[in-house]
Amino acid sequence: TVATLLSKTLEQIPKYSGKPDQDADEWMKDLTATFHMADITESQALKIISTFLDGHPKQWFIENITIFEAWNAFKTQFLHIFSSPSSKQLASNRLRTR
Repeated sequence: TVATLLSKTLEQIPKYSGKPDQDADEWMKDLTATFHMADITESQALKIISTFLDGHPKQWFIENITIFEAWNAFKTQFLHIFSSPSSKQLASNRLRTR
């Protein structure tokens, strides 16, 4: 069924732990696309996001949960904290060379 397929898709999302081999921007894009495909609202996403976080990012979320009044507030802060300047520079360079 569609519900089973969506459930399996959500289970396959890797947890974000902030390790050097993880790109916060790409992870957030993939997660957001999957949430959209699964018809998960922004309100629901904010309620379940901690299940997709691990280690320091999860601790950061728990400690700051009261400031996230909306999904966009979470996304903005998450990317501000965990997105590396080098990944932004790399993305910018890729766009310029197209």
